[in-house]
Amino acid sequence: MDGHLARAEQLVLRYVDHIRDHAPVEATRLGLPDRDGDLPDLDPASLATGSRDLAVLAAEVRAALGAIPADGVGDDREARDDLRLLADELAYRRFLLDLRPRYVFDPLAALETVASGIHELLRRVDVPEEERCRRLEAAAQRARRVPVLLEQAGSLLISAPQPHLDVALQRLPALISLMRDSLPRRAEELGVDVSPARDAGEVAAEGLEAYGALLDELGASGEWRLGPEDHATTLRTAVGTAMAPSVIEARARVWCTALREEMAELSASTWSRRFPGEPVPADADERIRRTLEDVADRAVAPDELVPEVRSAVAEARAFARTSGLTDVPPEDRLSLVEVPGYLRGLAVAFVTQAPPLDPEAGCTFYLTPVPEHWDAAQVRSYLREYNPAQLRSLAIHEAYPGHVVQLEHASQHARLARRLLSRPVFAEGWAVYIEREVLAAGFGEGESSAVPPEDLRITQRKLELRLAVNAMLDVGLHSGDLDDDAAMELLRRDAFLQRAEAEGKLVRAKATAGQLSAYFVGGAELTDLRREVESREGDTFDVRRFHQRLLSHGTPTIGIVADALADDAPIHRPFADVA
Repeated sequence: MDGHLARAEQLVLRYVDHIRDHAPVEATRLGLPDRDGDLPDLDPASLATGSRDLAVLAAEVRAALGAIPADGVGDDREARDDLRLLADELAYRRFLLDLRPRYVFDPLAALETVASGIHELLRRVDVPEEERCRRLEAAAQRARRVPVLLEQAGSLLISAPQPHLDVALQRLPALISLMRDSLPRRAEELGVDVSPARDAGEVAAEGLEAYGALLDELGASGEWRLGPEDHATTLRTAVGTAMAPSVIEARARVWCTALREEMAELSASTWSRRFPGEPVPADADERIRRTLEDVADRAVAPDELVPEVRSAVAEARAFARTSGLTDVPPEDRLSLVEVPGYLRGLAVAFVTQAPPLDPEAGCTFYLTPVPEHWDAAQVRSYLREYNPAQLRSLAIHEAYPGHVVQLEHASQHARLARRLLSRPVFAEGWAVYIEREVLAAGFGEGESSAVPPEDLRITQRKLELRLAVNAMLDVGLHSGDLDDDAAMELLRRDAFLQRAEAEGKLVRAKATAGQLSAYFVGGAELTDLRREVESREGDTFDVRRFHQRLLSHGTPTIGIVADALADDAPIHRPFADVA
């Protein structure tokens, strides 16, 4: 590696150094063990130093970009694209540090730092005992520093928007339990002296209780809406799309109309099987809702939820291997676990990638079980939403051949830039796009799934409808003035969500601006790219090769992938020989 590509790699390594110096919890996630016992310093002087360092690095990145020919191909294009990803990464980090500082406006920020700081050290049970002992010792050191971090965070916090505050208070008990119970329990499991972990956990728990008291005293205050300008910045730098919010909303509305028409036709075509002897309702919404209710009637019991997800993942993997749509990584590179209580409240399921500096660690699929404190109505609503057909959709999207396949390919990229610098627009876009391909390839037919294909098809279209509505929700809430009643009507009426899911979605949309647009936008941009490549290649277009090419570039923006495909960049197939 030389020239512009080498310069880009040097600047990426400089960014890694910045993370090590200023964000030790993030450094742990990346696979850097040097500061596993530390938490970030939120003293204003330290934050100002971090801001200046980012500004200097951003200027060097701009200079390096300016030195690369605008029409450069091959390595020049690769270097330019790496630097574009880094420039946006730096811009968003500076946005969160200087323009809309999270520790100032969001009480969740400090709790997420604490939870992730301990969780990242304890979650690995696949490493040798010596390494687990080292991680436990580092977790205890980090726990002892929790009160200082929370005191600093409390002095910075000037507002606590209601949705952020609600999630923070929901997570606090489980986070306290992590400190008081999980830390000493891990010491017992490892057969080492429990005292250091128990004492450190108590120190951390007391700091968390004090922070909780501060939040109670502060109460809900401040604006959760990002506003049009900050929302557009988030979409561009964090999500990774060039699509303007107004365009997102307009395209999502058109797609919603098309999906509802298709769902009405699907409902009519299966009506006589589902409801023998009943005439088909003339009202399209009634047909769709009744059909979805029939699918939801197959809900499993609470204790069957996680086993059903495991069955769904197994079906999805088997089909991914035999369909020929993608190369599939080895089965042992995925772990499926329940979401810890201290990470709940925003997403039902999610996947984490292997650390960029430890790419052999594999992915983890997290699933939220039925919360124990819910009443019977909430439990019923949750399980009907996440019925067996929906769980197959979830397994395809999150695992095979969705996120797990894409992220595992990204983790094997030769350059650190493509393992480190990722954009949700491609990650979510791939998962949305490939689920369509899986259904089109026949998943559910024959013995490929325990769920009938007609249930899978209408559930998948419901998912697409939900994603389009999510984008409208995100734009309406953060770039517009959508209120709660209108948002709930959008989710319940237009997306056909159960009440518990709709309420959770509204909280998530308020607390994670931009993120809910990534799914629809990514799926739309990848669909546009597919059409463009098919048009360019004509009869020579091969869908399997197209997917191999898509998965060869990490998790960048879709525009970067499009440039690589137009430049006929090499295909990388790290799992070509997996049986």
